[in-house]
Amino acid sequence: MSDRQRLRTSQAGFTLLEVMVAVAIFAGIAITISDTASMRVNNLLTMRTMTMASFVAENRLTDIRLTGIPPQPGETNDIVEMAGQEWHLLTEVTKTQFPGLVRIDVAVAPEITPDNPVINLSTIMGPN
Repeated sequence: MSDRQRLRTSQAGFTLLEVMVAVAIFAGIAITISDTASMRVNNLLTMRTMTMASFVAENRLTDIRLTGIPPQPGETNDIVEMAGQEWHLLTEVTKTQFPGLVRIDVAVAPEITPDNPVINLSTIMGPN
């Protein structure tokens, strides 16, 4: 065998160390991509929940405004359905320092975690 042929056969292919380094790099990249995709899905679900909760809260405030009469001070707990999901709705009405005006606070939470509201909206309402 000539020197040239021996040189080719001794340098053909990758060493075990090179393969292990390449696999480790690939595994690190795959884990990073997987974590990023998981975070994106989680963020998407959180945004969906917050958007639906804001719709529920805005609907409640709109219903109250459409009556044209400020509600009496107090607190009400309701369960409403929107988009196939049940929502825990806490509406709190308090007096303000200005006669005839009330503050209305609405807290909305998914029914599975009613003590953990995902959105709070407030408004002030007075007589028309």
